[in-house]
Amino acid sequence: MEYLFTLAIVGLVAYSMLKKFNPQATLITAGLLLLAFAQIMDISPVLADGKTQGALFFDLWQRFTEITNSRLGKVGLTLVSIAGVSTYLNHIGASQALVKSTSRPVMAVKSPYVLLALVLVFVSIMYVFITGATSLSLLLMGTLYPVLRNAGVSAKTAVATIVIPTAWEYGPGQINAVIGANAINVEIMDFVVNHQTVFQLLLLVSIPLVNIAWQRYCDKREGYDPAQDRGKYLQTLEKQHDDNDQVPGFYALLPVLPFVFLFGFSSMVMESITMTIPIAMMSTITICIVIEAIRFRSIQRAFNNFEAWLKGTGMIFASVLTLMIAAEFFSAGLNNIGAITALIDTAKSFDLGPSGIVVVFSGFILLTAFITGSGNAPVMAFIPIVPQIATDFGVNPLLPLVPILFAAGIGRTMSPVAGVIITVSGMANITPIDVIKRTSVPMISSMLVVLVLAVFKYS
Repeated sequence: MEYLFTLAIVGLVAYSMLKKFNPQATLITAGLLLLAFAQIMDISPVLADGKTQGALFFDLWQRFTEITNSRLGKVGLTLVSIAGVSTYLNHIGASQALVKSTSRPVMAVKSPYVLLALVLVFVSIMYVFITGATSLSLLLMGTLYPVLRNAGVSAKTAVATIVIPTAWEYGPGQINAVIGANAINVEIMDFVVNHQTVFQLLLLVSIPLVNIAWQRYCDKREGYDPAQDRGKYLQTLEKQHDDNDQVPGFYALLPVLPFVFLFGFSSMVMESITMTIPIAMMSTITICIVIEAIRFRSIQRAFNNFEAWLKGTGMIFASVLTLMIAAEFFSAGLNNIGAITALIDTAKSFDLGPSGIVVVFSGFILLTAFITGSGNAPVMAFIPIVPQIATDFGVNPLLPLVPILFAAGIGRTMSPVAGVIITVSGMANITPIDVIKRTSVPMISSMLVVLVLAVFKYS
């Protein structure tokens, strides 16, 4: 009964998304229905540890309150600080200066699609050091995105190309990689160097070609002509500023400051100072305000420009954070009703060979990540049973493990309720559905590459 109810709710959510219903209202309503059904049918209580507000209706909103407080505490300040700085830099003309300073070398590349391959490699390298998919993507939306748009890359193509490498959770700093290495008692650097690296290299060789072909096809189908759009993004930025307000050339360095702080004060360079993303963001805006005050010889004008930071934080809270909270509430409903557990139990019940094990378990992980919008939750649910899978089926534990880790990130990058997808779509004024249409083929191709290599390498 609960499985039919879950399928019906998931189907209605998918239908509502396609029909462009308000996503926050859709996901919150679905979460309410799933949580209420789970408690009424004695599957799982809304609140853990026997807590209750005295009535089911109030328990539901108490669970929503707990999720909201948790989400805001974990990533709230990080996201709003990045969005605020991005908006502020655009307001003072720093984004315009960055685009103008990079326009000559970038515009020298005749085909903007060639840039896509370079971007995939660049972002994948950045992701090794800045391990939050949402945080990194939001940072790049304020720096790399304007450059790509001015080079003639469409908004949908630029956004998709920025988020695609965040599906490949490669490196010793990735939570999933650490969980995976611990599950099979392997040192994290040994796991990364001897097992993850070959997969990452193969993806970086093959997927850029797939991405170029797919994005070009989608652009043509939508009637987008890169040649007619080249250079226009800079013109749009310039229109946002007073013609008499000539932005100094060194302002092009201001959008790079957060990266300087994050890398310069990382454990690889200077261990005596601990740097976080919010600290890097607020340090950047402090320097910018001081520069603005000196430039205009007016503290009042510099402070007035801070209004742009406030608008950016408000925008990200109203659109992105509320949607992330709603998505997590929906995910909580799926967990309470037993949907995730059912997927795991079904996977365990199949009688499969080595290749079948990889395909089925990776498929379930991908589907779970797609439904919940989380790359960590399905890994945490499945990884503990990997050693048992290896023992029961008599296979190398790396055979199911490596594809599972990649499948989680790939499923998340195809999910319209994933935080990273919600964030970048909001910044580019497009819908999450627009983004996942553009990431779908490169992501499916990535999964196929990983599966084939895993079977070849570990069978």
